[in-house]
Amino acid sequence: MPEIITGLKLSEGIGFGSIFISKRTDIEASDREIDADQIEEEISAYKESIQEAHIQLRKLRENVGEHLDEDSAAIFDAHIMMLDDPGFNEHIINSINNFNNAEKAIRLAGEVYITKFESLDSEYMKARALDVKDICMRLVANVQGVQLTDLTHVDEPVVVVADELTPSASAQLDSKYIKGIITAAGGMTSHSAIIARSLNIPAISGVPDILSKVTHGEDIIIDGFEGDIVLSPTEVEMAAYSEKQKAQEEREEKLKDLIGKETKTLDGINIGLYANIKGPEDLNDVSSNDAEGIGLYRTEFLYMNRMNLPSEEEQFEAYKAVLSDMDDKPVIIRTLDIGGDKELSYLNLPKESNPFLGERSIRFLLKNEEIFKTQLRALIRASEHGNLKVMFPMVTTIDEFNRAKALLIEEKEKYEAEIGKELSEIAAGIMVETPSAAMISDQLAKHVDFFSIGSNDLIQYTMAADRLNEQVSDLYQTYHPSVLGLIKKVIDSGRNNNKWVGICGEMACDHKSIALLTGFGIDELSVSPKKILGIREYISEIKKTDMEQLSESVLSCDSAEDVLYLIEEHLNLT
Repeated sequence: MPEIITGLKLSEGIGFGSIFISKRTDIEASDREIDADQIEEEISAYKESIQEAHIQLRKLRENVGEHLDEDSAAIFDAHIMMLDDPGFNEHIINSINNFNNAEKAIRLAGEVYITKFESLDSEYMKARALDVKDICMRLVANVQGVQLTDLTHVDEPVVVVADELTPSASAQLDSKYIKGIITAAGGMTSHSAIIARSLNIPAISGVPDILSKVTHGEDIIIDGFEGDIVLSPTEVEMAAYSEKQKAQEEREEKLKDLIGKETKTLDGINIGLYANIKGPEDLNDVSSNDAEGIGLYRTEFLYMNRMNLPSEEEQFEAYKAVLSDMDDKPVIIRTLDIGGDKELSYLNLPKESNPFLGERSIRFLLKNEEIFKTQLRALIRASEHGNLKVMFPMVTTIDEFNRAKALLIEEKEKYEAEIGKELSEIAAGIMVETPSAAMISDQLAKHVDFFSIGSNDLIQYTMAADRLNEQVSDLYQTYHPSVLGLIKKVIDSGRNNNKWVGICGEMACDHKSIALLTGFGIDELSVSPKKILGIREYISEIKKTDMEQLSESVLSCDSAEDVLYLIEEHLNLT
C-alpha cells in the first residue's frame, strides 16, 4: 500500500521519479598533532586548499549563473568571501601554529562559526551554518585530495532524498533529471530551497526520519503544492497526480493572457499589483509576470550572507539597477530592516531577550546614523534613475518618522550641493506594522506620503503571538476582528488624507484576504512576482461593491472563526 507523508512546502510543483538517496560525504579531519618543523608545511597545505577552493567555487558560480538566476549564483559569492575573511583565516593559521594539523584546524574553526550561527534566533542565519559546513568540508577534502559528492552523473528522472543538501550539491541539480527534492532539514531560506525554486523543482523539507522510510530506487511522487510525498504510488495515484500536473501547466499558460492588462475589478476599480523583491536578481521574474511596480525592495538582503557592511557604491549600483530596469514605474525601497528574525552577525550587537520587541528596524537605524546615512545617500544618488519611494520600517511614533525624514532631507541637500543641481522630491512613507502606528494613522497620514501595511508583523504584534513560535500559532489569527479593524482604520486614514495605502505580507496573496482588502478600499497589493498573474485573474472576477458589503459585515464579528465563515459564505466557498 502506498504511504503518504506530509512535510514543509519549499517549492511548488509535482514530480515523479525513483528515489535517489544522497548521503552526505563524510570527510573526517585527522586529529593528529604536528611537530614544530611541520607547521610551515601544514600552513602551505591549507593555503593551497584555499586556492583550489577559489577555483572550484568560481566554477560553481559560473555554472549556476549560466543556468539559474543571480540570486542562486550569489550563494557562492558568499562562500568566496568567507574564504577571504581575515578572521576565519587567522583562526585557522593560529590553530596550526598551536600544533594542530591543517584538517583539524579547519574543523575547529568551522565548529566555532557553526556554533555561532546555530545559536542565533533567525532561521535565515541558522541556515548559514550549512554554508560554513560546506566550506570547511571542501577545504578538508582539498587537503586530503578527496572528491566531494557528485550529482552530475544522474541521467534518469529521480527525486533526491537527503538529510540536507549542501549548497555545492544543490548547485549540481539539473531539472532535466531531478524531479523533486526531499530533505529532513532545511527551511524556505536554505540554499537547496532557493535553487529548487529557481529551477521550478518541487521541494519538501521537515521530514526528520525520511531516510529511514525510503528505499533507493523506489517509485515516488512529490507534491510541492500540498507538501505531500507519496511512496510506492499506485497506477491510479500516478494518473491522478499527472492530471493535476497537467491542469496546473494549462492554468499557468492561460494566465499569460493577462500580461499587459490592468488589474481591475469587475466593476472597474483599479488596484495596483506590485512585486516584492530581494534585489536586482529578481527583476526577470518581475518583468515576466508583468508587475506594475516594486512594492517592497527588501534591502536587508544586501547586508546579509556576508562578512561586512555593503559600501555606499555597492548599494547605489543595486538600487540603480532596479530603478533603471523599472523605467518610471514606482519602486518602493525599504530601508534596512534587521532585528527580530533577521540578524547581522558581523555587527556583534548585544543579545536581546526579546528581539521582536527590541532595537530593530528604524530603531536600530536611528541609533546607528552612519549606517543609515550611507544607505540614504546611496538611495538619493540612485533616485535620478527612476521613480523612487523610500519606506521606513516598523515606525511606531510620529517622532521616529520625522527624524528619519529629516535625515533623508539632510543627505539629499548635501548631495545636491555636491553635484550643483536640485533633484526631484523623494516620496517617504512607512510600513504600518504595529498597533501603535495603526491607531495614530490619521495623525501619521498628515506627515507621510504613503502607507504600506506589513500584515505579518501587524498580526503578530496585535495578537501578541510570535509568528515563528508553533506553541502560539493558534493565536496568530489573520482574520481576528482586531487585526481587520486596524487595517480598515489605516486605509480610511490614508483615504481621508489623500494618501494611498498598500499592503504586503501573506494577506496580500490570499484570495479571502484580498476580497476583504478590496472592500476596505486598498490601493495596492505587493506580492511575490510569481503570484501576480493569478491574483490579477482573481481580482478581475470580483466586484468592489460586493466586497464592501462583506467588509462591513466582518467588522461586527466576535471572532476570527466567525469572520472566516462569513467570507466563505459570501464567496460561495462553503
